Amino acid sequence: MDGKYFRLFKRGENGHYPAGPAMKKLSAFLLTLACAFQFSAQAQEKPSYIAIEANSGKLLFSSNAEARRPVASLSQVATAMVTLDWVTRTRLPLDTFITVPQEAFGLRAGNPMDLQPGDRLTLRDALYSTLLGSDNVSALTIASFVGRDLVSRRGSGTPIAAFVSEMNNLARSLRMTKTRFTAPHGLDAGNAVSTSCALDMALLGMYSMQNPAFCYIVSQASRRIGVQSQTKGTTMYDISNNNKMMSTPGVDGIKAGSSRAAGQCLLLSATRNAIARRSPQTGTEVIYPQRMIIAVLGTGERYSLARQMLNTGWRVWENWQASGMDMKDPKEFVQLPVKSGTEKR
Repeated sequence: MDGKYFRLFKRGENGHYPAGPAMKKLSAFLLTLACAFQFSAQAQEKPSYIAIEANSGKLLFSSNAEARRPVASLSQVATAMVTLDWVTRTRLPLDTFITVPQEAFGLRAGNPMDLQPGDRLTLRDALYSTLLGSDNVSALTIASFVGRDLVSRRGSGTPIAAFVSEMNNLARSLRMTKTRFTAPHGLDAGNAVSTSCALDMALLGMYSMQNPAFCYIVSQASRRIGVQSQTKGTTMYDISNNNKMMSTPGVDGIKAGSSRAAGQCLLLSATRNAIARRSPQTGTEVIYPQRMIIAVLGTGERYSLARQMLNTGWRVWENWQASGMDMKDPKEFVQLPVKSGTEKR
């Protein structure tokens, strides 16, 4: 991958009256609202989606797949992968307790456990709550914790900004050319909205499902999480997977998200039994896994669309196999720059 991703040990590098703080806040809010309505209108006009068989890279079908869209809490998939890649490098146990930072104060949306600054939970449980429950405060807590380590190694910057920078470095390393993350949770950051496209999100999905820990987390129906509070002691919470496609046969992850700006979004993985076929290189029989990655952005009917895409996608995949699996046209294939999240970058 791009060497800029996780370079942990390098230092980071007219006569009008001036607006007061209140006016600046109002202007920022109005600009954010305008952006939200603009993106929402675009999303309703032209949904963006793509289906790819991940192991071959075969593009099954797509529509507006490179149109830039807000992605809401699908940003949290990148948050999780930056964290899991960081854990691989630092060898920090996922059972390490992390503390909700002061930045979480006032972050009301997407806080299913009512986390407050000073509360503690394990890094593993924070990942569960983020990926299953779209927990914005847990995502922010993870970013603050990992970001502090990044800042200490580099010698400058702020934790959240350093973490978001790593999210964008990950996107660049995966050649997600239409992607720009602005926050670890997917909420609007000031007047900035995290944006991507269906193709880029599919690339992120392909990369994420190569990580065993990520695969296991997003495949779970629920998780019981313990939160330590100075005032209430330890409280247990049950966080359910908000991806309603998880009951569909073959579906094994990844994540749903939604916001006013983004509309309904979905990143999905589904598998079938592995197939055996002869390798054109060696002539020997090889076992090939089958996995479809689907990305849907900016629609009001993400689940019904995803079900149609699953059915149609597997038919296209079967027809391609039956026709001889022609691989001559590179435009019909989508490939990651790397094969494994553990490769050295």
